[in-house]
Amino acid sequence: MLPTFKNFQGKPPHSRRSRALKNHLAAIVFVTLIPTLCVGAAGAWLAIANYQRAYDARLRDGAKGVALLINREIANHLSTLVTLAASPSLDGGADGDLGPFNVHARRAAEAVNSTVALIDSDLYVRLSTDGSQQNNARTSTAAEAARNAFENRQPWISNLVIGAISRRPIIVVTVPVVRSGKVIAVLGTRINPERLSALLATQNLSGDAVATVIDGHNIIVGRSTEAGQFVGKVAPSWYRDVTTRRREGLASGRIITGISVKLAFQQVSGTPNWTVTVLEPITAYRASWMFPAATLALGGAGALIVALAFAMWLGRQILDPIDSLRQQAEAASQTNRAAQIHLMLPHTRYVGVTEFEELQLAISSASQNLAMSERRHRALAEIGATALWRARPDGSMLESRGWELLTGQTPEQLRGSGWLHAIHEDDVPSTLQIWQQALSEKSAVAAEYRIRTHDGQWLWHRARGVPILDDHGEVGEWFGVVFNIHGRKTAEAELAASEARMRALVDTAPDAIVVMDIRGIVHSFNQGAESVFGHLAAEVIGKNISMLMPSHHAERHDSHLERYALTGTPHIVGAISKVDGLTKDGRVIPLEASIGEWRDSAGMRFFTGVLRDITERRAAEERQTMLAKEVDHRAKNALTVVQSVLRLTKGASVKEYVSAVEARVSALARAHSLLAQEGWTATDLRVVAERELEAHMRIQDSNLSIELDGPPCKLGPLSVQPIAMVLHELATNATKHGALSSPFGKVRLSWRIHGMADELEFSWDEYGGPAVSPPTRKGFGSRVVEATITGQLGGTISWKWQAEGLRCQFSIPRSRAKLILS
Repeated sequence: MLPTFKNFQGKPPHSRRSRALKNHLAAIVFVTLIPTLCVGAAGAWLAIANYQRAYDARLRDGAKGVALLINREIANHLSTLVTLAASPSLDGGADGDLGPFNVHARRAAEAVNSTVALIDSDLYVRLSTDGSQQNNARTSTAAEAARNAFENRQPWISNLVIGAISRRPIIVVTVPVVRSGKVIAVLGTRINPERLSALLATQNLSGDAVATVIDGHNIIVGRSTEAGQFVGKVAPSWYRDVTTRRREGLASGRIITGISVKLAFQQVSGTPNWTVTVLEPITAYRASWMFPAATLALGGAGALIVALAFAMWLGRQILDPIDSLRQQAEAASQTNRAAQIHLMLPHTRYVGVTEFEELQLAISSASQNLAMSERRHRALAEIGATALWRARPDGSMLESRGWELLTGQTPEQLRGSGWLHAIHEDDVPSTLQIWQQALSEKSAVAAEYRIRTHDGQWLWHRARGVPILDDHGEVGEWFGVVFNIHGRKTAEAELAASEARMRALVDTAPDAIVVMDIRGIVHSFNQGAESVFGHLAAEVIGKNISMLMPSHHAERHDSHLERYALTGTPHIVGAISKVDGLTKDGRVIPLEASIGEWRDSAGMRFFTGVLRDITERRAAEERQTMLAKEVDHRAKNALTVVQSVLRLTKGASVKEYVSAVEARVSALARAHSLLAQEGWTATDLRVVAERELEAHMRIQDSNLSIELDGPPCKLGPLSVQPIAMVLHELATNATKHGALSSPFGKVRLSWRIHGMADELEFSWDEYGGPAVSPPTRKGFGSRVVEATITGQLGGTISWKWQAEGLRCQFSIPRSRAKLILS
């Protein structure tokens, strides 16, 4: 039953209803806003907490990234020294021949962009690649560093120290050189704080963040900014107290400049308690969450004021309150559904009031928009926003917050596909391909590309985005973020360059360098190994190293590895040993092997073997032994001949006797010098003849008095001196009594190979000299010739005294002359 006018006790119904409605509306709004404000306050608290957690996470991630960067730099120096320590050039220790090692050391120094030094067991620097410290140059810095390596037998990294010579702060890295289980020397290099500070400066930390490296003595080693003012100074004592108890974490306090900061620290693995920090002023930390908090507070207060004002205004609009509410709801939803009202609402007799149904429809539309907004903000929170973007379902760009500040593009230039003009042209095709795939699959998109910033630089960025789906599973829009990854890309490029330098060092090494795991599976096979074994790297990597061994070694190799893994007792690890290798073509070659063990970051055990083919060296040693025997034999023969010369030479006077002896000994000396010149190997017959007959030659009518004629051939070392002595005696006789005693006399020496008899035949023919006749007795010269030909060389000889001159023919078995045809 509806109320009548008299129920209001004579007061105008609209007046009483107006006051009551306004009061009730104000009460309803106030009561409704109380839980809303509570929820808003809780949301503000959660938002502030999220901002704080995100800030802390950013500091932690920055510290971890810097620690990884420093660890890679130190690992680069250590791995270079470990590889250099395995070089066979150091097998003789610091007292050996350091010439070959100096070449490898200089390459290693170039790879780490520093100086490499070799320190002996007396802690003296024996070799330095910069030449500043040579024999017996000893420094306290190098001595202390080497002493640790000798005592611990492990690689050692110092804290920040002052160089004894340069008087500049440095970090010393040392690696022991182990042979046969004993440290015979130490290799060392240094890392300059300027290098570490330069690496920190490449991190592109956000805001006012500063990266610092602090050693185990709480001394600042490197800093991303103002390094010159801070390196070498002591960090605050509270920092040591915090980092002593934990390997990583967050802390707050005052730094040496007096500024209050919040920082994240991370211990650097493999160092003597080094830590890295990423810090920002505490004012920046508070600003990161105070602005959102203030915004939420002001928004809540504004919402309360607006709600109360709206209630008062709504009370004044008593004549059409429901219509006003419907209009406000439609304005909030921004959706015009008046034409669909009767289609969507139930029958009028069931609802009864059309305005309430319209209000319900408007509120439902607003709820849908609110749900879409909530999905959008939830997606942004998940991916972490730096520069935000929003795109249509087809991928065309709508807007981006931060893009104009980053690239200088205006919002109008950005829209559609205009944002691609800020992308490097080489990265556009791959970016579009990734976008097309994400659009077709309705899946998250992630792409990396270079962006031209507002100052003209090309910096690497990563874009991530997710589709916002509606209730029907269709893409309503795309939301995403762009963040800077240039520091990571730069670090990756530097790491790749460092690895390339190390690979170049290994690949250019003349020795075979092979890396295998504890199961004997090959993981690395350099070019030197390809040259030694004849296998390509692809044919060996992934297979057992026993394929490079003869069967008698291969059968025992796996058992040696198993025993070493169980007991730790080395068979050839850490020692220089002689082993046999098997080439691809089946040849067994002698090798000199040096094996070193190491572990990767996961603790896996690996072995690096440096193998040198000593086939030529062994052959040279054998040749040297044979040469020594030959020299001994030749010396004894020469002494025997000299004894015979002294005993049998006759002379009318002492002067004549001395002259004859000197001439014959000189003939032996010339032959000996010729053999030495040829390395006691085969010697050309024509050269032997020219050398012995040179003193007796003279020019007659543009012709020589002695003519040589014979095929090119070489005499073995055993026959050179005898034949030289024979030619000397024949020439001496011709000069005294034969053709060469006359101004117009000539001699023709010819030789040939008699194929049927396999002999070397000589013919000594004199003509143009005085008449000759057979001697009445044999002189010493003829006896020397006959004894040499028949006795020493096993040949035959004949003498013919003809009217035109002497003709002497003799032959030598080819096997006795060790004849080699050219």
